[in-house]
Amino acid sequence: MHLSFCSFVIKQYKLIFSAILLLIICIVSPRVFADPNQLGQTGLINMPDARIEEEGALRFGLSHMQPYTALWSSVSFFSWLEMSGRYTEIDEVEAFTNRPDADFGDYKDKAFDTKIRLLKESRYFPQITIGAQDFFGTKVFEASFVALSKQVGEFDLTLGYGDKRIDGAFGGIHYTPKLLKGWSFAAEYDAFDYKSEFAADESGAYKREGGYTLGINYRWGWLGTQFSYQEGDDWGILGYVAIPLQQSEFIPKLDEPKPYTQTITRPSLEEWQSNPQHSADLIRALETQQYKNVKVFLAGTQLELGAATDRISLMGRAVGRAVRTALLMSPIGTQSIKITYYTLNDIPVLSYSFRDLDKLDEFFSGKLTYGELINYMKVEYTSPEVAKQLEANKVIPQSVTDSPQDGYKVQQNEDGHIVTLKKSDAHLNRFQVVPLNLGIFFNDPSGAFKYEWFVTAEYQRFLGNAWFFNTAVRATVLENVSDVTQPSNSLLPHVRSDVANYKREKGLKIDNMLVNKYLLLRPRVYSRLSSGLYEEMFGGAGGQILYLPKDQNWAIDVAVDWLRQRDYEGGFEFLDYETTTAIASLHYRIKQQGLTFTLRGGRFLARDSGGRFEVSRRFRSGIKVGAWYTYTDGNDITSPGSPDDPYQDKGIFLQVPLNSMLTKDTRATQNMSIRPWTRDGGQMVRSPGDLYEIFDNALMLDRPDFHLLSGFHE
Repeated sequence: MHLSFCSFVIKQYKLIFSAILLLIICIVSPRVFADPNQLGQTGLINMPDARIEEEGALRFGLSHMQPYTALWSSVSFFSWLEMSGRYTEIDEVEAFTNRPDADFGDYKDKAFDTKIRLLKESRYFPQITIGAQDFFGTKVFEASFVALSKQVGEFDLTLGYGDKRIDGAFGGIHYTPKLLKGWSFAAEYDAFDYKSEFAADESGAYKREGGYTLGINYRWGWLGTQFSYQEGDDWGILGYVAIPLQQSEFIPKLDEPKPYTQTITRPSLEEWQSNPQHSADLIRALETQQYKNVKVFLAGTQLELGAATDRISLMGRAVGRAVRTALLMSPIGTQSIKITYYTLNDIPVLSYSFRDLDKLDEFFSGKLTYGELINYMKVEYTSPEVAKQLEANKVIPQSVTDSPQDGYKVQQNEDGHIVTLKKSDAHLNRFQVVPLNLGIFFNDPSGAFKYEWFVTAEYQRFLGNAWFFNTAVRATVLENVSDVTQPSNSLLPHVRSDVANYKREKGLKIDNMLVNKYLLLRPRVYSRLSSGLYEEMFGGAGGQILYLPKDQNWAIDVAVDWLRQRDYEGGFEFLDYETTTAIASLHYRIKQQGLTFTLRGGRFLARDSGGRFEVSRRFRSGIKVGAWYTYTDGNDITSPGSPDDPYQDKGIFLQVPLNSMLTKDTRATQNMSIRPWTRDGGQMVRSPGDLYEIFDNALMLDRPDFHLLSGFHE
């Protein structure tokens, strides 16, 4: 009886409902938990509210309320900005009715949503947020809204007004009782205009009344769920995982090797110089800690050392372990130690000079703080002279040519792979077989979900002095990409849109095979030269140069590549198409927020010219989230573009450092990106070794809590 009366009031008298909320909305109270709604936006049940989840929250979820099933993701890019994307299936609505051969199933739609906070909640004012749903593309679920939310004790009250799909006023209450940890309850007035929905007669959406809706939420750690009921016997369910990107570490490092503490009888300076075995012992001690390409050189009373590592993610921490070992094993009379950190591409980056070894020993003994140690050390970008001296005078005794890291090993959960057969050594040589690789593709008319399961074998040979030979081959085990029958309708050169032709070919295929050379031209100026098969679709020759100005927040690089398109079989043959790409990139960082803005301009793969804008944020966990938009003169007017609105390449990307997900530290990362369509305009070749990305990952240039000295601890 009571529920029926409330439903009647809300249906017939929206103004009364709004007025009641406005009378209460000025009362002050603490912030409540922010839960996602059915669309993935922070909200009530179907409606949005003015809340944005805690800054850095990344959520992945699945929801269903007839006739819609949505797979979605959202991220709180800032405390005032939330972005989300979803992939929605509409039951009983046939897709591609003009394609009788299609096997796509029910209609599916991609949408992007956003929320922006205009006014933060205060003592006397509510939080005010504006938002947009499905604001480009097909706009099947397009809506815009403004929402106000105010906390009243354990209640969060929302009032809003929407346009298009959200038809007028909406509102609701979110109740989070302190006595029921993890539980919350929601009631809302759903203002979606279901009767005017896309294909509402076919899907049955016209039967939904909207209106009064109830929901119950439960959240346990990263996991959350919601069950809801809407008058008219419409039930909804939602499940999601929320990852706090601002958390510096998710999993304790239980598999960390212990610092080197072994004490030895230290030789004199003269004994060290006359007997290379002392250098060999130091090299071996570092190699057992998984340092690679170790270079040792004694210059008078200064011990100089260069090394790289794929085991420790923070540069300062890697240097800390190395200098601790060098301090214990250095000859008597050593007055200073200089550690030069190298990337795994044999590029020298930073040199750490420790001028007072007594103070350094006090630091490792706990008698000196890191803040005090800084006064006795110097960090600077490595010069070509330092690098050349290390390379020319390094000691490589015969006793360390066989690395303790040698040997084949079957490893689990290594570098993001479930299982790997791997062999690597301390000289930057590596071979690995990954039996479980999965590629996923969406939204082809021949089927909504396409996949390929393939095995890869990768080999890297270090040729010395920053020269590398790299190759990778793949073999498909199982796939359904070959079912794609619709040819690309692009009027541009098919530099990417013929991807199905490449995936369709079976057998062993060469993914890449090339030679790379990295150069340090002067402090903070680096270059790369490459030649060979860059990727699955293109091969050629080219190079890149990067400039990192001193004590500045910007960097610039230029990449030029002459390229030929490979044939579909994955061998050494080529198609007729060739081009030269030239891309200049300007990167600007706002370190306090971990933000990087990148503007690229030049000539792209399809011989189109224009620019590409990227924005990304690296959170304290090291995870990076970003998006890009490209505008060129390619004039891609065929569907999904049109003569009045040519399609421009766009998408979102995610970079995950795997050390945040594993029980041991590692420098490995996993990358993924999502774009609405695979088209040809604004495309770039896969870089054989992008210099800015190498230094960004090595130096954590845009990480808010990181600087050149941080992480130096043991």
